Amino acid sequence: MTSFFAELKRRNVLRVAAAYAVVAWIIIEAGSVLLPTFGASESAFQLYVLIVLVGFLASLVLAWVFEMTPEGVKLEKNVDRSESVTARTGRTMDFAIIGLLIIALGISVTLNVTGMRDSDLTPAATVNRLSIAVLPFTSRSTDPENELFADGIHDDLVTRLANIGALKVISRTSVMEYRNTTKNLRQIALELGVGTVLEGAVQRVGDNVRINAQLIDAATDEHLWAKTYDRQFSVQNIFAIQSEISEAITGALRATLTTKEHTRLANVPTENMAAYSLAMQGRANLYKRRLETLLQAREQFEKATELDPDYAEAYAGLADSVLLLFNNHTAIPREEMLAVAEPALDTALSLDPDLADAYASLGLLKHQIWGETRTGPELEEAETAYLRAIELNPNHPRAYMWFAAVRRDQQRLDEAIELYHQALRVDPLGRIPYSNLPGLYAQMNRNDDALDLYVKAVHIHPEWPTAYLGLSQHLQGLGRLDEAIAWGVRGQELSTDPLAGAILIVSYVEFGDYDQARNVLADIPVDHPLYELGDGIDKMLDGDFSAAAAAFEDIVASSDNPRQFIFGLIAGCAVLAGDYEKARQYTERGNPDFAADADPQVDRFNIADIIRYAFILQKQGEKRRADSLLARALPVVHGLPRVGLAGHGIRDVQILALQGKSFEALTALREAIDEGFRGTAYTNGWILSLDPYLDSIRKRPEFQAMASEIDDAVMLMQERVTLTEASGNWDDLRAIADSG
Repeated sequence: MTSFFAELKRRNVLRVAAAYAVVAWIIIEAGSVLLPTFGASESAFQLYVLIVLVGFLASLVLAWVFEMTPEGVKLEKNVDRSESVTARTGRTMDFAIIGLLIIALGISVTLNVTGMRDSDLTPAATVNRLSIAVLPFTSRSTDPENELFADGIHDDLVTRLANIGALKVISRTSVMEYRNTTKNLRQIALELGVGTVLEGAVQRVGDNVRINAQLIDAATDEHLWAKTYDRQFSVQNIFAIQSEISEAITGALRATLTTKEHTRLANVPTENMAAYSLAMQGRANLYKRRLETLLQAREQFEKATELDPDYAEAYAGLADSVLLLFNNHTAIPREEMLAVAEPALDTALSLDPDLADAYASLGLLKHQIWGETRTGPELEEAETAYLRAIELNPNHPRAYMWFAAVRRDQQRLDEAIELYHQALRVDPLGRIPYSNLPGLYAQMNRNDDALDLYVKAVHIHPEWPTAYLGLSQHLQGLGRLDEAIAWGVRGQELSTDPLAGAILIVSYVEFGDYDQARNVLADIPVDHPLYELGDGIDKMLDGDFSAAAAAFEDIVASSDNPRQFIFGLIAGCAVLAGDYEKARQYTERGNPDFAADADPQVDRFNIADIIRYAFILQKQGEKRRADSLLARALPVVHGLPRVGLAGHGIRDVQILALQGKSFEALTALREAIDEGFRGTAYTNGWILSLDPYLDSIRKRPEFQAMASEIDDAVMLMQERVTLTEASGNWDDLRAIADSG
């Protein structure tokens, strides 16, 4: 035995064991902190420790069998004892062990004295304990209808909890991303920024329903509360269970409830099971935001209100469906949207004056009305409605997002960005901030940030067409027309909206590929509100601007309340046709203050109309008034980004040319080209060669050289698109933006 021990010592096996023990201790201590940070479970850590222990045994075997020599590693049996250097390597290992012990002592002090060891146990150390994610409820039934029912229960519960001011509640849209996930609760909580997670399951058997729920501390896996509810299946019992769960959760988290919040938790919105079922289906379709699902949602909410005329939430849902059909898809006329949304919201708020959803929808409605003319008190009324919605439900992501759009139009951009981040606080995987935030960054001339956010949105929501289409539009504004088509094609493929491909028209027009532009419009169905524009647009593409203006005039004549943008279309076509009287008439119809006020306000919203109006005034001999408008327009333009989603293009060049300042105009055009400007179709609807505002500089050699430079760049992009269309592989073009 003594000789065996001596042999272990001679071969440095004992020193290897000591060194490995110290290293293993360091590895295990570090793993105990780092692994939970990446969401590893307790079983994963146990496997980690087991691997380290197996390594210990392997190191002992290797130390016995092999020996380090000056010539390298050899089998111990092949080394002559007289040439062995184990004594020398043993002394080296002694110093190494001492060094490792010092390192281990440092790690121990760091983890235990500074408290870093506790950080793996508690996102609660940095995450508010009164924050909760309600994961999608499991349906314990093979009947597909039960899954929809379970989703409805889940949605109602999230809404009830969200109305509690003391809690931070993650919205439905974010938590639904974790349906059927393999991630553990700690990882989910870290990604959503919450301290607690609620899991639940729903089962219907005959006339009975069973709902069980458990509240878990995400940092410790401790069950804070759990209960199973077995009740007879009825609407009253469903809402009662939801109220009891909400009360139990607030109690377990020691959250404070106000008297009004107690009342809200006990609210029974409907006693009609059929109406409740339809409203659940309608909400599920609303969340998807697709054209066909919004149409279904509208029908479902309408039927729900017919079955229960006192169902306030169904009226709010009905208003949402038509507002989104109009705002997101232009799928119904404005008159129809107003005729449905206004009375629906009036009814909803008369039935339930504290319904946060109704106030949020009212804000969207008021903002939409204001947006048609950008005059009147509706913008302030929208702000009041949003503030009321947030007061009633501080976890209402849509209220924050829609309110941000009001702040944007008030040019309070920093506040708008903060509101979007408030929305992301309760809806971290929400789509709309990723759709709208880039526009704010673009307005602030932060085009790279806007581009990065769109690309991030594509990666987070790869099946969401809006992100692709927004990225396409931004790239058009940046003058990257080939990339714009690459991303727009993907957005069109993913979307069911027949207008999705309209974003591609600008690039095709710049390419002179009018057949492709017409193909995009060919998918618009006859019953679509914008189908009637097709004849006028077709004539525009043919270059028959007089006939195009007449076609658009027919639309105005046949409508009691035509869309504002049609006046601009007529005026623009009339300018190109040289009919300045008609151009003036329709510019003033779109901007009544132009005719009523000799000195109208000039801002970023009306700058294109101001320049057109000044051009018309020049043509009609009102030079002094035209000069005044142009002089006030130029500083407004200089305050805007040139390129990108919010870019003005070359409006400064147009103004300077109309003012007769040729040198300054040509200098500005050079600057625009250097920044990426590649055509006026994006900002004016006509191509550079047709731009009448530039007639004073068009024959200058400098202009012709720069126009030729633009043509060459556009032709090169067109060639890349042609080659890509032939191959069908858009990845290379998309990779340019994706690579940063």
